Amino acid sequence: MSKVPMDVVTDIFHRLPVKTLLRFRPLSKPYCSLIDDPDFTNAHLDRSIKTRSNLNIILKGLHLYSVEFDALDNAVPIDYPLSSGAGTEAFGSCNGILAFRLTDKNLALYNPSTRQFRRLPVSEIDPPAGDSCKSGYIFYGFGQDVKTNDYKVVRMVQFNKSDDEDDEGIFYDYEVKVYSLKNDSWRKITKLPPYLRFMFQFFYHLLHRRGYGVLAGGVLHWVMPPRIELGPRNRIVGFDLGNEEFIEVPQPECADKNYLLDVAALEGRLCAVCNYDQEKIDVWTMKEYGVKQSWTKLISIQRTRTITTLTFLKPLAY
Repeated sequence: MSKVPMDVVTDIFHRLPVKTLLRFRPLSKPYCSLIDDPDFTNAHLDRSIKTRSNLNIILKGLHLYSVEFDALDNAVPIDYPLSSGAGTEAFGSCNGILAFRLTDKNLALYNPSTRQFRRLPVSEIDPPAGDSCKSGYIFYGFGQDVKTNDYKVVRMVQFNKSDDEDDEGIFYDYEVKVYSLKNDSWRKITKLPPYLRFMFQFFYHLLHRRGYGVLAGGVLHWVMPPRIELGPRNRIVGFDLGNEEFIEVPQPECADKNYLLDVAALEGRLCAVCNYDQEKIDVWTMKEYGVKQSWTKLISIQRTRTITTLTFLKPLAY
């Protein structure tokens, strides 16, 4: 291919899977420089998303598996650096990069295609000074700051007083820190909204793994648990990875208010899944981020004999 013009090579390379591209890196310095160029990487990623090509689904359980989106017929185990430890969790994925937690002091980012691995520096948990309290549940989120092309990990720690055994989640305070891959360092977020102290509820978050933020539009999202102190049900809160601040996100305007809301990402947009007492679910997508009127209902799914529970359904594509 030495006589092939580089613009033609670039066009061909844009269409190839990442693992195939990596086989070309050792062949010549121009190929290596092209494949390693950030502009090429971003263009390759954009094309894969727009054409829905070279995309994989990550299945999370006791082990991690990768499934080709086009075929959906073969689950391939993912061998990752922290897999030797029991209880390793993948708490996020973005642009082919996976975020792992083995313990709260052992976090890592890993790209299965390139096998690039980065262990995050340890950031100690700092309880509020002068109070007898201990750390409880810890939320994580991972995503890309599109403004600076930086990848960030968000860690939210809730504290409760040492003698407080309230499983309903009335906790004392929160600590929020953000890790920047570019800077390889953590930064503490000092401006926190008051509703954070009501964010955790044991069964609500642990049973369905709602503690891991859902990434859409450069924002990590969580649904607040149903609490009297929070007002209306199904309140959606987000953490903007660019501005590094919390925001509130409008929910869909449904005629029937008696539903349980969950959030997901659908083709890069925020998606809302409204579960009506296991009888049906409505799937909505926010076409213009942050605009309530842009919520559009895509589909309704009724419970059937073959679909006996609607709790764990997640939208993949539309």
